[in-house]
Amino acid sequence: MKNTLLLAFIVSLIVSCNKDDVKLPNDDDIDLGFEETFEKGSLNNIFSNALISDRFNNIKRENPLNIIAYDAGNNRIKTNYSSLENLLIKSKEGQSWFITQGGEASTVVEIENVNLNTGWITLGKTYIGNLNTNEGAEIEFFNPFVNYSIINDSPLFNSYPTSVTEGAFNYIQPGGIIEKTDGTYLLLTPVVFGAHAKRSIYYATSNNLEDWIFHDKKILSTDMIPFAKTNGNVFSTDNPYKLENGNFLVLLGVQLPNNNYTSAYMIIDENLNIIEVPKQIMIPEWNGENQNSFPLALTKFENQFRILFHKRKPNFIDREIHEVIATDLFEAFTSNKSILSSRLIHKGSKSNGYLRGKADDASYIKYNSKLHILLGSEERHSNYLTSNNREYGLMNLNGSNWNHDSRSPLLVNPVQLHHKYPIYNWAWDHLGAFASPIIKDETLYIYMAFGTDNPDYFISGIKIPLNK
Repeated sequence: MKNTLLLAFIVSLIVSCNKDDVKLPNDDDIDLGFEETFEKGSLNNIFSNALISDRFNNIKRENPLNIIAYDAGNNRIKTNYSSLENLLIKSKEGQSWFITQGGEASTVVEIENVNLNTGWITLGKTYIGNLNTNEGAEIEFFNPFVNYSIINDSPLFNSYPTSVTEGAFNYIQPGGIIEKTDGTYLLLTPVVFGAHAKRSIYYATSNNLEDWIFHDKKILSTDMIPFAKTNGNVFSTDNPYKLENGNFLVLLGVQLPNNNYTSAYMIIDENLNIIEVPKQIMIPEWNGENQNSFPLALTKFENQFRILFHKRKPNFIDREIHEVIATDLFEAFTSNKSILSSRLIHKGSKSNGYLRGKADDASYIKYNSKLHILLGSEERHSNYLTSNNREYGLMNLNGSNWNHDSRSPLLVNPVQLHHKYPIYNWAWDHLGAFASPIIKDETLYIYMAFGTDNPDYFISGIKIPLNK
């Protein structure tokens, strides 16, 4: 009875604490840990735990998954993971769950069956590598498709372009989506020439968010920006913000003559005519040739403007996301006025799990009157990561604090799964590059880029049903 009361008290204490402050006990005899749960109707509740690296918390990874028993005769294992029901969650197309092991999933083994009563996990075909089945060997469970499907299971354009009037290019990335008054859509598409030697902004159009046409019509390049490097990089980030007069403010990252980046914006109409030429954002921390930074996202929430900025460190070690809050957007951008606060909300070098490396992409998402950030960050090398490339997790605004969904990363590219599903052999290495989200018809569409290093990326899109 005393043990029961003690257990109830500890669980109650954990629930009442802020999750980020909780250190879960590491007790081999009593498993007191639990996965974070979310109320029905919340954006977090829409997502499943797609990459399970820890018994309770993929960000902290204080309790990694281990093999605790192996039955060679029946080719099955037991692990220290107690929430095996997660492995029964089905993806839309029925893609399998896998066990992965080794850096960047150098071993991939299909899961054939999960017995919730006995805890045995029956293994199927090995698609790459050799599974270490020794007691204590670390593993991950992996099925990225429980959270999304790739639009048309292919890059975004049927006839995928490799050149524009400016010349042959390396890849296309997303740069923000606009819904026009006639119900059609525009997607800004920065085009990258060479190894980021030059970047200009083009666009694509769609009537239904799934079938897109790329247009060889340039919107902006650095020779149109007086303060930019000649033949340098300019790119747009996040979705253009719709102003009261119907025009759109576009956030820009602009390469300067000294090769650092500065924060800027321009104003366009829904036909992509430039109404106001690019201007630098005059907030001192985000302006000038020595800042090496650019804006990531902009939204208005509860009558306040929120702007996310990315700070680039020396040697391109990208780790920081900052948030500026202001009451008047143009006063903030043009004269550094009306700013209520400015603070660091994520520093990769001081974080854990998938957040330890680059933190170079973030977008606001409003859903059911709540504000979220879709955060892209890269892994630093370790021995049991599915990918040390960019992965995406979710942050939630709770009062004045941003809290991470501890199951993150929630969006992971199908690394190495092309061995099982050859249709994804163009998508297995990279993920991301300025994700552009839009909610329409109970579906969250996110335009991003997948890649294999040849070329670096293919622009594509994913969709996530919100009516689960």
